[in-house]
Amino acid sequence: MNNLNGHMRFPLIEFNSNAVVIADIDINENNLRLRYSIAVTRGLVWPEFTALERKDELWKSTCLELFLSSPDDPSYLEINLSPSGAWNSYSFSRYRQGMKTEPDTELVEFQVDSPGVITASFFIGRLSDPVLFGPAIILADKDGSLRYFSTKHGEAPDFHDREHHVLVATDDL
Repeated sequence: MNNLNGHMRFPLIEFNSNAVVIADIDINENNLRLRYSIAVTRGLVWPEFTALERKDELWKSTCLELFLSSPDDPSYLEINLSPSGAWNSYSFSRYRQGMKTEPDTELVEFQVDSPGVITASFFIGRLSDPVLFGPAIILADKDGSLRYFSTKHGEAPDFHDREHHVLVATDDL
């Protein structure tokens, strides 16, 4: 098995729109560094930093997400991150089944560089090569609506769907 090391940039397209935000991912074997760059507008819910803590249901408001899996294994990992410093990681046994908090994922760095730019690093354990990456963002507007950004979309936003993830191998980095 080769080691995954390198930098990737993913343009994330809004569902039913042409709006784009950027997700940068740097990977070094078992360390993952995420940087999301979002244009913050007046109508966007952008929580102020409060504390680094694990919290559930972050996807109900502004939430930066990443899905990781091996193409030949139905299980996968989901990482959620809020500008507030709240975060969590979940493992799934298969598509939307067997969800449980993943205790082996560790947040090792969190920084809000400016409104709309968040950098976070995680220790996640060894990734397979190749790996499916599914970076995604949910942006909450003050009117209560949610906007969904991903590399690809189907008929409805579904970040768990591997068809919308990107296969990356060592040779691609």
